[in-house]
Amino acid sequence: MGFHKSSMDIELKNGHLLTAYCRRPSGEATYSELNLDDFLGAKKGHFAWSADGFSDHASDVNLKLEGPTHEPMLHAQLEDEEGGQRMDVVNLADCIKNENGRLRFMDCF
Repeated sequence: MGFHKSSMDIELKNGHLLTAYCRRPSGEATYSELNLDDFLGAKKGHFAWSADGFSDHASDVNLKLEGPTHEPMLHAQLEDEEGGQRMDVVNLADCIKNENGRLRFMDCF
């Protein structure tokens, strides 16, 4: 289950810090932060999980909660192999979970 289904006030700070208040099994919500640069990179103009440092190669980074289930979609202009920029998007819920009130990266691909 994606973290967004058990979290609130999901935000992106400084272009790479995912923050949220995540519910614990007790129902209490705790503040959590996850540095996306530790798990998300950019290769040839596309986001790449299990890589790092995407924000070093990105501009116009923003997080939008989209669709009827408010999927957390990260959008950015990323450098491609020719030195240009291309827009890419990644669903953060694919590889991030809420584990006992904390945002955690999970191997997903």
